[in-house]
Amino acid sequence: MSDYTRITRKCLVSHLHPELRKAIRDYSPLQAVGNEAETHSLTAETHSLTAETHSLTAETHSLTAETHSLSAETISCYETTSERKSTGILTSWLNARSDTITHVGILLTPERLIWVRWGDQSGALLTAANLKEIRVKVYASVLAKDTGLEVYGFIGDSKSRVRGYIGMESALIAQEFCDEIRQAIDKVNPPVKRKILGFLGR
Repeated sequence: MSDYTRITRKCLVSHLHPELRKAIRDYSPLQAVGNEAETHSLTAETHSLTAETHSLTAETHSLTAETHSLSAETISCYETTSERKSTGILTSWLNARSDTITHVGILLTPERLIWVRWGDQSGALLTAANLKEIRVKVYASVLAKDTGLEVYGFIGDSKSRVRGYIGMESALIAQEFCDEIRQAIDKVNPPVKRKILGFLGR
């Protein structure tokens, strides 16, 4: 049986848990290479306290703009809240440092799948993958009674293909999101159409 009770909801990026939004906001500027280069250039040309203050203000505005940009390009967004079930005293003692509550936000953009996890003990961790480099399917374990999304491919900084698992409330929700991701994958990486040659030479 799953150790967690999960609740999944579809929502706007702006409605995600605050800690998830913060992690996403910190991640966003990394995607804007051009803006980052301009910021470094501006900083290099700064020689006075006043100019540095303006640079800091410009960087803050850039950060906010990137966050709004990511929100605007998000095709679909889900959040899963998982609460660890009450167990025996021994199990609770052994898992004293484990998260009792976790929030996982999953964002689908035209080019990337981004998911960020925050736990009340472990903090935040964000992972992203290029849609061209992954495949997804619904994962359902009969023994563990757990359901979610399985992601396979080059995830984060991995140098080889790996598998990732994102727990969700039900197979129905996982399937719905899985279909959305597959449609987005097909747009950036269209399936190869194989021509079957007939015996008549066509």
